[in-house]
Amino acid sequence: MTMLRALLVVLTVVPSFAQAWGFLGHRRLASKMQDAMPANHCLRAWYTSKQTFDLQDSACDPDRWRSTDSMEAPRHYLNIDYFSPVAGYPRDYQQAIAQLGPTYARTNGTVPWRVQDKYVELVAAFRSGNETQILETSFVLSHYVFDSFSILHDTKNFDPDGLHERWESDMFDNSTRMNAITNAAVGYYGTAGIADPRNHVFDIVIVGNGLAPTLIAADEAGAAGVVELYNRTRDMTARRWGDGITVMSSMLWTAWNEAGRPNLSNFGSSCSRAGPTAQVVIVGYPPVGGLTPVALPDGGVVDAGVESDGGVAPDAGVEVDAGVTADGGAPTDGGPVGGGAGGSGGFHNPGNPFGPLGGGGGTDDGGGCSCTDVPGTSVVAVLAALAMLRARRRRS
Repeated sequence: MTMLRALLVVLTVVPSFAQAWGFLGHRRLASKMQDAMPANHCLRAWYTSKQTFDLQDSACDPDRWRSTDSMEAPRHYLNIDYFSPVAGYPRDYQQAIAQLGPTYARTNGTVPWRVQDKYVELVAAFRSGNETQILETSFVLSHYVFDSFSILHDTKNFDPDGLHERWESDMFDNSTRMNAITNAAVGYYGTAGIADPRNHVFDIVIVGNGLAPTLIAADEAGAAGVVELYNRTRDMTARRWGDGITVMSSMLWTAWNEAGRPNLSNFGSSCSRAGPTAQVVIVGYPPVGGLTPVALPDGGVVDAGVESDGGVAPDAGVEVDAGVTADGGAPTDGGPVGGGAGGSGGFHNPGNPFGPLGGGGGTDDGGGCSCTDVPGTSVVAVLAALAMLRARRRRS
């Protein structure tokens, strides 16, 4: 591990704040991000051979950026249930601005457009042949993709009674639980195929929004205990992880294909160099009708394009009512998930659904959360971190 990366790791574990899959979760997901590609594919083997702790840890960097970039938070989520019906949320960013207004279009979250923008950067990196840039962009992209698979990043009711940290972080502090979910997720790998970054993330967010009531009910039934929460939601979590790895593998494969299927270092002579030709199929929680289909143009190269600046972020806080987001449950047996959760708690204003929102407490970053939210670091904190680092090195 480089000294700079080690220092980053130490510094960002000093505070304790709500986390999105936690450091451990994001690193583990990033380490598996290529595993749903065909087993004999050159690109899968290449990513597997390049896995290092530093790269896996860089998958947490977007959360670190939140401490220094006030525009970062909404790039991690989409409070899609501020729109009714959720399936009608504008998928074109300029249309979202026109319908919601520029402030709400940003404060409601922009993760589908952020994923799309990072995907376009990845295509450019593949075309450049710069393998360092390919890897850096891939691991950063993984963060946003996997955040969209967090059910609590898909709803305005993102932290009822502290559930966000319990489910996304505390559950994974135990290696036995982490390994069990990782292993179970393999059983929910679907079929990697042609990715549509923006539309597939929208599809995933809608599914996640429909699952939110079930997750919240599981937490309430377990009296807010982490072990009981794990027992009640481990299959749900494994399904979302399996689906997430399938979609992330598809994005890597599709970006490489769109860039012209470049040869990379260590590509073997006997592995497959084919591009994706099938639709992405997820099996954990498939949307009704499946993910948005993608047409494969003549020549076999997909051009996902980009229509917006998904990097825009809020310039104002958004009020979030902490009540229940939905009056309908969601299946936990792997069946198709419906059109998401509408609001039964009075969140939508029928006359102006994008006007003043519910009467709950204010928050300035909606459903976003982070591997860790780091305030301005003091000299004392830096010195303490360095001391901890030295101690760790002496023990190793």
